[in-house]
Amino acid sequence: MPGLQGFSTPTVSVVTAHGRQSLAVQPGERLIDCLNRNRVPWSAVSIYVVPRGGGEPTIAACLDTVLSQYHEASEILLYFNRNVNPFKFMIDDLTTVPVVSGSAEATEYIYQRMDNEHGTADAFLKKLSPEECQQVIAARVRDTIAATVEPGSRIVVGISGGGDSNAMLYGLSQLREDLDIQIDPIILMGIPDWDAGVPRAKELCTRYGLELTVLEETSVKELLDIPADSSSLIDRFEREFAGDDFEFMGTLLIRLALIRRAQQVGTPYICTGLNLEDVLCEALFRASSGLKPNAAPARPIGDVTLLFPLWLCPKRIIDGCFPKYSLDNYDARYPCFSLGRNLYYSMVYTLQSQYPGAIETLTKGMAELGTREPADYVYNEALGFHVERDVPLPLLRKFQRMLGRSSALS
Repeated sequence: MPGLQGFSTPTVSVVTAHGRQSLAVQPGERLIDCLNRNRVPWSAVSIYVVPRGGGEPTIAACLDTVLSQYHEASEILLYFNRNVNPFKFMIDDLTTVPVVSGSAEATEYIYQRMDNEHGTADAFLKKLSPEECQQVIAARVRDTIAATVEPGSRIVVGISGGGDSNAMLYGLSQLREDLDIQIDPIILMGIPDWDAGVPRAKELCTRYGLELTVLEETSVKELLDIPADSSSLIDRFEREFAGDDFEFMGTLLIRLALIRRAQQVGTPYICTGLNLEDVLCEALFRASSGLKPNAAPARPIGDVTLLFPLWLCPKRIIDGCFPKYSLDNYDARYPCFSLGRNLYYSMVYTLQSQYPGAIETLTKGMAELGTREPADYVYNEALGFHVERDVPLPLLRKFQRMLGRSSALS
């Protein structure tokens, strides 16, 4: 490809113990752009440049260099830092597996079949109809519940009307007779996307013959002893925790509501719709914070056990169960500005996309570590609920102010 002043663009090659692979260069792109487009991690290569006039390759710092303007180089050699084959798990060569049963295609998922004996990793693109997605979810939900819940038990189920909770509710509804499980669904109100999910949740519960408990905002506030006639939950949260994601507060409120309901109906089991990506995201955050992974799919918290029936279910397959409900939920979402939440979810989806099947194995391993040595949740008298760690006094004061209890700590 011709460059400026008659110079040609340098060739770019990844050099490994397995050989060389040339990378195509597009007009105007920098070396970092070329690496990103070809899915070569910039941190995994050392860059050596062959001078245009000849001579030995020399190490260079040129990730931000526009290749068509790099007249000093005739060739750029990217030496991979390890003696592995970085292209082994590329998914360019896909075998498509069509829909087997049901109606039209709703979603698709990529997985790899690895043969360590022969050193091969074959990629498959599986097309799935809503019916097939529902079968996958129902099977995984059944496996989880059968392994963690005593037959004849009652489970208090937190739902939102979104894709995850709708798929979970479907899966749970399919095992009521099989495992003699009673399902007690509950949904909270008080923030816009929760409120928007109520009609969808009611419709699904009616379809499955379930009685839905709807907690109005006043009842949700009561969980934290917040005056019913005070400002909204979101306003109170943002006043004290500006810049943080209300999702964290919402998760706590859901847990407290499920625990109270479980106490009312006399069951130790509650569950929420955390999916495969959610569970791994949490595990990565905890590991980065110096904490051991938490238990999954069954997590003891005080006198209750929090279950995650969807813990091995990918979001794409979950959304394929009820596409219309999932779309409605996406349209009702509000933006998240938490850097940590953005970072760890981005990491999870990058792993999932570049190395299909890897996050399932990683999630199982993390969960096993957490189950082997579960976190110890202790009841905090000042907060009124179980926590895993001591809460620093400044944070405790902020939380109390949000609740309108500042005098309690003065």
